[in-house]
Amino acid sequence: MSILIAIIMLGIIIFLHELGHFLVAKLSGIRVEKFSIGYPPKIVGKKIGETEYQIGAVLFGGYVKLAGETEQSKDLEDPRAFLSKPPGTRILVLFAGPFMNFLTGFLILVFGFMIYGESKPVFEVPKIGTTVPGMPAHQCGIKPGDLILKINGDTVKTWNELADLIHAKLDTEIILTVRRGDSVFNVICKTIARRVRTESGDTVFGMIGVIWHSKQVKPTPLKALVDAADASVRFAGIIVTFIVDLIVGRGSLHDVGGPIMIAQMAGQSAKQGFWQLMFFMAALSINLAVLNLIPLPILDGGQIVFTTFEAISRHRVSERLRAIFQQISIFILLMLMIFVTIKDVMNLF
Repeated sequence: MSILIAIIMLGIIIFLHELGHFLVAKLSGIRVEKFSIGYPPKIVGKKIGETEYQIGAVLFGGYVKLAGETEQSKDLEDPRAFLSKPPGTRILVLFAGPFMNFLTGFLILVFGFMIYGESKPVFEVPKIGTTVPGMPAHQCGIKPGDLILKINGDTVKTWNELADLIHAKLDTEIILTVRRGDSVFNVICKTIARRVRTESGDTVFGMIGVIWHSKQVKPTPLKALVDAADASVRFAGIIVTFIVDLIVGRGSLHDVGGPIMIAQMAGQSAKQGFWQLMFFMAALSINLAVLNLIPLPILDGGQIVFTTFEAISRHRVSERLRAIFQQISIFILLMLMIFVTIKDVMNLF
């Protein structure tokens, strides 16, 4: 079920991403030859007008094929070819996909806040709201709704007391006294030392991967818009900060997850309710929007950089140089995908 939910969710996100490219290309007068959800082999397809619409067997992806996308294309003399359009128009077409994903995440958050309400943290009690897949608490069997009574025999009455005791233990086994319903029992978890950026600088905390309990409060429509915009920017900021930390060496690839982790988190979100799943989808859509803007040639961000260079210098980057950069970026993404998949599989066991 988790895999099915993840496939449907990613399929919707990918469809909307490609729809963004498609709509702006059409509005810009560019001829669209193919609109595909998934990669070949083709399962089903139908040509309507000048565009073939199809679904491919490999669902984790999709693409829009535009006329005259490369200098080797026979359609370069066609005024409706992609490369015959001004750089500004091409940048808009390239940017439309990530923008559609960001807009999707924002709108989900707006309607989610208006219908479901906002989650307000409850710090007065040390009650578990959820656990992070792959982290010690999840692996030790801690469940949403559990109330933590003691840590290593020390009574905790608030969430902050719980957090302070856990943060002080680095890579250390701790004994959690848990109340679940009418039963009270002990659970042994080993904390993981993680470096966290704080206002006073980087600090190493012990963590087990628990998130506080929260209550729902419905905002006004105007506040829902403001809060959705704020949450969207924060989601984007988190992934940008993480990418920068990876580049400068402050982050770790062990914090990167692949399709298996997405499936796990989607399944866990679905168990918590429809709107929790929608909020996860919003965060995922916004994160994918940011990731697609990374300046790797195989991604929209790399193509935007090439096109911006052309607009400034009045010269196109040669196809040979493009091909070299694309091969490098494909290799980087392939190695990253293999790494996170292996890591996700190992975490399952």
